[in-house]
Amino acid sequence: MPELVIKGWPAIILAFACSVSITWYYLPKVLRVVNEKHLNDKPGKHKIHKKEIPTLGGIGIFAGFIFGFLMGVNGYMHYVAYFTGGAMLLFFIGVKDDLVYINPYKKIFAETVIAIIIALFTDIHFSTLHGFLNIQYLPEWGYYLITVFLIVLIINALNLIDGIDGLAASIGIIASLFFGTWFFLSGDYGYTVLAASLLGALVVFLFYNLSDGPKKIFMGDTGSLVIGFTLAVMAIRFNEIDAAGRSFIDLKSTPSVSIAVLIVPLYDTLRVIILRGRSHQSFFVADNRHIHHMMLRAGFTHKKATLTISIFNILMIALALLLDGIGILWLGLVLLAICGIATTVLTEVVKRKEAVAAETAGAKAVRKQELTGEVTEMAPGVPGAN
Repeated sequence: MPELVIKGWPAIILAFACSVSITWYYLPKVLRVVNEKHLNDKPGKHKIHKKEIPTLGGIGIFAGFIFGFLMGVNGYMHYVAYFTGGAMLLFFIGVKDDLVYINPYKKIFAETVIAIIIALFTDIHFSTLHGFLNIQYLPEWGYYLITVFLIVLIINALNLIDGIDGLAASIGIIASLFFGTWFFLSGDYGYTVLAASLLGALVVFLFYNLSDGPKKIFMGDTGSLVIGFTLAVMAIRFNEIDAAGRSFIDLKSTPSVSIAVLIVPLYDTLRVIILRGRSHQSFFVADNRHIHHMMLRAGFTHKKATLTISIFNILMIALALLLDGIGILWLGLVLLAICGIATTVLTEVVKRKEAVAAETAGAKAVRKQELTGEVTEMAPGVPGAN
C-alpha cells in the first residue's frame, strides 16, 4: 500500500482540527489534576488575582499544538526534530518554573542554548537586514547573533505580557493569523501548518482562560515560553521568505512590519527595561508597571483591557502595511512614536484617576474625623469629652 502523505489545504485543516481537539480534551484533565493536587497559582505581591487559580494550562496548549503540528507538517520541514526538541525543552522549563522556581539566569541560559541550536542546525536564522541603515552585508556570525538575541527577546517579551486574562493568548492568536495567512498566500505550507496548530490550541485555551467559573485556568510559563518561541520562529521566517523573493507581496519594510505584529510584547518589554534601569531595579524582579497593569489602574476590566490592547495591535499591523513604503527606520520610528503617545495618555489617565481617588479618600477620612469629634462632644462623662 503506498504511503499516504497529506499536503496543502488538507494538511492545514488537519493540523488545526487536531490541535483544537487535543487541547479541548486535555485542558479539563489538567484542571482536575491541578485542583486535586492543589497546584493552583496563589495570590502574591505582584499578582493581580485575589484567589487561587489553576495554572499549567500550557500543558493543554503544548499537547494540542505539537500534536497538530506533527500531524500536518509531514514532508514540509526537514528540521522538525530541532524545532520540536527546542519547544519540548522550553515546555519542561516552564513546567518546573510553574511548580517550583527556576533562577531567571538559568532560564535565560537555557533559552539561549535552544536559540543557538535553532540558528545553527536549521534555516531559521537571518541572512540579511533588508538594507536597514544601508547595511548590505554582515559576517555570518553577526546574523546568527541577531537571530539568537531576537529569539530570546521574543520568548521573554511574550512571557512578560502574560499578566491579565487572555492577553498572551490573544496576541498569539493575532500573530498566528497574520503569519499563517501570509505563509499560505506565499505558498509556504509548512509554516502555515505551524501557525494553524498554534492558533487552534490558543483559541481553545482562550475560552477557558476568559471563563469566570470553575473552567478558568492560567497558561503559566508552561505555555508562554512555547508560544513566544514559536512566534519568534514565525517572525524570522516571515523576514526570510521576503528576502528570498518568495513572499506574495514584496514588502519594503519587512522587519518593521514583523515588529508591528509583535508590537505589544516588544514595546512593553522595552518600556519596562527602561523604567527598571532608571529605578536601578533588577530586570528580573517583577513589578506592576507593565502596560496591562496600567490599563487595570485606569479602570479597565481584564477583558476590556485585553480587547483594547488586541484592537491596538491589529491597528498597528494595518498601519505598518499601509506605510510599508516609507522604509524600515521611519516605519519603526512611527510605530515607536504611536506607542509612546498611547502610553503617555494612559499614564496621564491613571495619574488623574488615582489623584481623584486619593482626594476622595482624604475627604472621607476628614469627614469621619469630624463625625467622631461630634459624637465625642455629645457624650458627656466620656473621658476626653468637653
